[in-house]
Amino acid sequence: MKQKIGIRKIERSVNFKFILFLMLFGMIVPGLIATQAAAFEIITKEDIVQKTVTKEDFIKTADNFIVLMDTSESMNHRWAKDSTKSKLEVAKEILINGEQALPDLGYNAALYEFSPTEALYPMGPLDKEKFAQAINGIKADASGNTFLPRALRDLEPVLQGASGKTVVFIFSDGSFSEISAGMNDPGDLTTELAGKYNVCFYVIGDATQPDDQKRLRDMAKSNECSRLIPFAKFVENPQYNAGALYLVKTTSAVETLTEMKAAGAKGENILFEFGSAALRPEFHAELDQVAEYLTSNPNSYVVLAGFTDSVGSEEYNLGLSRRRAESVGAYLMNANVGEDRIVKDWFGKLNPVSDNTTAEGRRMNRRVEIGIGFNE
Repeated sequence: MKQKIGIRKIERSVNFKFILFLMLFGMIVPGLIATQAAAFEIITKEDIVQKTVTKEDFIKTADNFIVLMDTSESMNHRWAKDSTKSKLEVAKEILINGEQALPDLGYNAALYEFSPTEALYPMGPLDKEKFAQAINGIKADASGNTFLPRALRDLEPVLQGASGKTVVFIFSDGSFSEISAGMNDPGDLTTELAGKYNVCFYVIGDATQPDDQKRLRDMAKSNECSRLIPFAKFVENPQYNAGALYLVKTTSAVETLTEMKAAGAKGENILFEFGSAALRPEFHAELDQVAEYLTSNPNSYVVLAGFTDSVGSEEYNLGLSRRRAESVGAYLMNANVGEDRIVKDWFGKLNPVSDNTTAEGRRMNRRVEIGIGFNE
């Protein structure tokens, strides 16, 4: 009864019939490849699978970008009440993370801090390593007054020399220094620049005073492509800068692939003396290899098929072939292979592998064949 239950269990979950077919008929069917591994022939088969392959293409939406970083004293304040980091520290982190994620699409880039205006990375082809060094070169402690109008005026020659579309990221809290009084309002300046050049302003602002908030909003209204992004939202969603510089187009396609998949393994036959089911010592080493393989491959199981030569009655040989299969199974269990991973079957004198009219042929037919299958 145990034998039948074991076989039914294997047939439900794995290709037991396939393994047994290979053992009984000694065949490797078309599409199967056998490779030698220790005492086994590992049998693989071509498995046709369909996979959905997703591809991402980056679509460039700007040719150049410029970062204007406010390094005035007000940027030294905490960016949030529950944070120990300053606005400037968080802004630098945003830049570093965004620059690392930026695909190589052939941008020109520039980085300026103000106040006063200082070029940390003059406009030129983007070298990500050097640009990261420039970000780290932004002064650690924000200090001094805000000269945003002057920084915007200094920006005009850069825009004049730029080719294509330019995105300007302005990191500022909108605080306006009295020293800047008499100069144009920042919103007027960005509107003027937007009317003369192909430029969009992304204003990343964190203003608490009404006048400062209005100043940031005015800069973000310079043209249709400009916008205001609250500082906290930009921290939580740094992908806001992605739409400014590139878009991601995702396409999916079903591909049919041919993979080589393990279908089973076939071991060397275990031979027995005439009329005996006693395991011969010279086959211990091979069975040790079988046990080791099963232990190393926990999704595998072993099929043992017992056979006899043609001498004797059908009933006697059927019983003898069963005892031979059980003898090999007992050895494997003693080598710590679980009984639930051992399938035993017996066939008496059926399916001889050699000529039963000769002594050598009968010797080769007194055997247990070993097949290894894999749970799917």
